[in-house]
Amino acid sequence: MLLIVCATKINAQVVTSDPSDYTNPTQSVKIIVDLNQLDQTIEHVQLLIADADSSRDLFIWTWKPFEHPAGHPFANGIGAQPWKNSNDTLKMTKESDRIYSFTMIPTEFYGVDAAAVFTEDIHFLVKPKDGGGYGDPDRKSTDLVFEINPPSIEKEVVYSFPSNALQDDFIRIVYDNYRDTLAAMQDIVAGECYVHLKAVLTDGSVVQPSPYFSAGDNPDLEMKDLGTGTFEKTIIPEIFFGLQDGQKIDRLIAVVFKKAPIYIRVEKDLVVDMSCWN
Repeated sequence: MLLIVCATKINAQVVTSDPSDYTNPTQSVKIIVDLNQLDQTIEHVQLLIADADSSRDLFIWTWKPFEHPAGHPFANGIGAQPWKNSNDTLKMTKESDRIYSFTMIPTEFYGVDAAAVFTEDIHFLVKPKDGGGYGDPDRKSTDLVFEINPPSIEKEVVYSFPSNALQDDFIRIVYDNYRDTLAAMQDIVAGECYVHLKAVLTDGSVVQPSPYFSAGDNPDLEMKDLGTGTFEKTIIPEIFFGLQDGQKIDRLIAVVFKKAPIYIRVEKDLVVDMSCWN
């Protein structure tokens, strides 16, 4: 028996990323750390946050999938006491108060192949340039992990991220044309890929920006070509569909198609269940 539990919001995480559904360690990723979500009962975390609040630079210190030796351009620290002298190359970007990021291409940064990244993930912590130690209290986050998993082989060619969302959240509709086995949909190019979107509300009514056979004339329904055989459309549902106060989405339905004199569409509709999330 499958028990479905509805929630109002997914708990905030210490480590997130941009893109949020990152699965290719040979491409760039921004790893984002929210210091507010750390356990602030720990002394070394308290000291780290105090440093952040006083506008000290923060640095990433990482050891998996590979830790660079002393003298390497990406070594964690420099000199006889590296923990007290972080490498300036590893300085993080302050996104906002207590939120920091570091951007890398994992395979290039660590000098390993994608399989090693999938196996080991990325292990790191956040610290100021002088992380204390050597008789002084440490100033650092807890050990953190950014998990990177290969794409699921069971994932449909059209999918959403996240798979469940609030109607005021960003939601990405993604179409992997390179995985589509339908012959008529092969080798779509920029300007040909569109998505018909409609929202079925909890009262049974339907809201859509364009009827299906007019969707190819609506530029708001064109999917962005990412240049890798993948197309995407990102929306905030309640804004995109122009919902009024009190209107709630039960489910979102997406149909990806190739614009042509006769529309050619993917075999399956994407249905995003939003009934538990609004």
